[in-house]
Amino acid sequence: MLKRTLIIGGGEAAQYVFRTITKDRQMSNEIVGVLDDKSDINLQAVPLLGALSDLERVITSEAITSVFLAIPSLETSKRKQLLEVCRKHKMETKVLPALQDIHSKKETLALRAVSYQDIIDRAEFKLDYPMIEKEISTKTILITGAGGSIGSEITRQLMKCHPKKLILLGHGEASIYEIHRELQKLNHKTELIPCIADIQNEQRLAEVFIEYCPDIVYHAAAHKHVPLMEQNVAEAIANNAKGTFNLAKVSHVNGVEKFVMISTDKAVKPTTVMGASKRMAEKIVQLFNHTSETLFCVVRFGNVLGSSGSVVPLFYEQICNEEPVTLTHPDMERYFMTIPEASKLVIQASMITNGGEIFVLDMGDPIKIMDVIHKLIDLTGRDRESVQITFIGIRQGEKVQEELFGSDEKAHVQIFEKILVGEGHPQPSELANIQVLIDSYMDMTDKQRKELLFELVEADWSYEKI
Repeated sequence: MLKRTLIIGGGEAAQYVFRTITKDRQMSNEIVGVLDDKSDINLQAVPLLGALSDLERVITSEAITSVFLAIPSLETSKRKQLLEVCRKHKMETKVLPALQDIHSKKETLALRAVSYQDIIDRAEFKLDYPMIEKEISTKTILITGAGGSIGSEITRQLMKCHPKKLILLGHGEASIYEIHRELQKLNHKTELIPCIADIQNEQRLAEVFIEYCPDIVYHAAAHKHVPLMEQNVAEAIANNAKGTFNLAKVSHVNGVEKFVMISTDKAVKPTTVMGASKRMAEKIVQLFNHTSETLFCVVRFGNVLGSSGSVVPLFYEQICNEEPVTLTHPDMERYFMTIPEASKLVIQASMITNGGEIFVLDMGDPIKIMDVIHKLIDLTGRDRESVQITFIGIRQGEKVQEELFGSDEKAHVQIFEKILVGEGHPQPSELANIQVLIDSYMDMTDKQRKELLFELVEADWSYEKI
C-alpha cells in the first residue's frame, strides 16, 4: 500500500525529493501535495495544498501518513514546530540534509530519518561570519583530524570566512582526500593544503609547521570511543595525551598565535580511559599556556549528534528493524549539541580566548535518553507501546549524568552569548610527571598505565574489572 506523502517545501530541495521518489521504485510513496509559504512553486503535477502553517489541517484532511521536510535552510524554531506536529500525528517523517552535503556525497542517503538534532530544544549557536572573516582573512590555519566529523565541519565553517590558507591535517588519507575535494568546490580565495601526518610523530609535525607557519591551530584529532579505549589503553595515551603534547610543543616552538583543543565532558571527573586521557590532554594544553606566548585554550563538548560514536543512529536503526532498543539505564541523560554548533563554538572560542580557559556552550538542561527514544519512535510513525526497550546495564566507567565543569574549575561565568568559561589551575610541576607517562607508557602493563594515568588526573579508578 502506498504511503500518502506530503512534501514540505517547494524549492530546489523539494524538486530533489520529488525526483528521488518518482525514480526509485522501491519507495512506496504517493505524493499527495506540497506545502510552501510561496505561491509560485512549480513541482510538476503536484498541487500546492497550503502554507507551512496549514500542516496539521492538511495531515487530517488528506489522510497523510508520511512527511518529507525539504527545506534544509529552515530556521530552527519553525523546524521544531513542524516536527512537533508530525510527532503529534505519528507521521513517518524524513528530512533532507543540506544540498551541499548531498552533492559532496557526505550524505549517502539523500532522504534520511529525523534524528534528535532536528528537534533539539533550543536555537543553535550562531557565528558572526563577517567578524570572523576580519580576524582570519590573512591567517594560515591548521586543523588536526580535518577529515573527522568535527574537524571537517570546522573547515567548512572556516571556508565561509575566507582564511588565507587551510592546512587539512589527518592520519587517514581517504578522509583528507574527501574533505579536500569537497572544499575545493566552495571558494577559490583560500589555499587548501592536504597534509597526511600522525600527531604522534613530533618530527613530522615540526616539518609541517616549519613549512607552512600556521597562525591558528584547531586540534580535533583524538580517539574518543569509550569501550575501545578501555581495551586499547596504550593507544588512548599515545594519541590523546602524547599527540596533544607533541602538537602543543611544536605550536609553542613555532610561535603559533592561538591553539584551540577540542575536549569532552567525559574529561570531567573521568571514570574511563578515554575521559582520563582527554583530561590529561586538557592539563597539557593549560600547562603550556603558563609558559608560552601562544594562547592555549580548551573547548569542551557534551554529546555531539551525528559524530562518530553517536548512539542516536543505532536507536533509529533498532526501531526501524523492529528490534529491542538497547539502553543502559532508564535515568541516563546527556547534554546534546549538533556538529555545526560544536564547530562554531570552537571557532568563536578562538576569537575570544585570552589563554587558559575551558570554554563550554550553555546547553541548557541535560536531556533524558528515554525522551530521545520516545520522540524517535513517534517520528517513525510507530506507537511507543509497540517498541521494546531493553535496559542492558551501565558499562564500566559510564555515568548516568555527565558534568561540564570540575569542582576545581572556577565559577561558570558567561563571557559571550551562550558561552561559559571555567579556568583550571594545573601546577607547573605536573608537566614533569606527565612527561614520565608519555615517555614510558609503552614499557608498562595496562594496569600500570591506568594507575598512573588516573593518578595524574586525580581521578578514582576501580581495578577489580581489569
